[in-house]
Amino acid sequence: MLQRQTQEERSRNTQARIMKAMRECILSKGIKATSTNDVARQAGISRGALMHHYPSKEILMQAALEDLLLGEIESVRNMAQAVKTGTLDLDALLQTLLEHFQGDLFMVTLEYLTAARTDPHMREALIPLAKSFNESLESIWEQLISSSAALADDKRTALHITLCMMRGIAAQSIWRDDPELYRNMLLLWKKMLIDAGFA
Repeated sequence: MLQRQTQEERSRNTQARIMKAMRECILSKGIKATSTNDVARQAGISRGALMHHYPSKEILMQAALEDLLLGEIESVRNMAQAVKTGTLDLDALLQTLLEHFQGDLFMVTLEYLTAARTDPHMREALIPLAKSFNESLESIWEQLISSSAALADDKRTALHITLCMMRGIAAQSIWRDDPELYRNMLLLWKKMLIDAGFA
């Protein structure tokens, strides 16, 4: 006999569907062109049901941003666990980051970054979550290059150069489909990190 869901479970499931639908709509249409009607349709629920959970588009956008970045932080925690077990080295981390920044979720993040430039509420929601994400990555990076004699500031700078390069590749891939170029960029950067004593 199937156990009936509680109201709380149904509510969580509906919210999860809404978050997934919001990401899909942003990916296909962009934030500005996405309406609450679009999200409700994509989630397979009524607009009233959507508004019950998220009374305005602004609240929905902020909730979706938080859901997205918390998911990203969880993915970084998984990377950290892989470092501890020895299944993720510097080479694998760089490749994982490249795939991450070329994926759909980062393209959704780009939409939020654009919105946050002119929307102070969006920026306020973005900053603490992004800070937590970056701090988690810094912890992983430190574990991977702990044997390096480089100064702590240089280690941190090397990580953020890496992240800026990944974001640049992601942005450029929108108009230039050249995986061989991006792979060669990654190989050269890895060589430079090794030559600089980071690995």
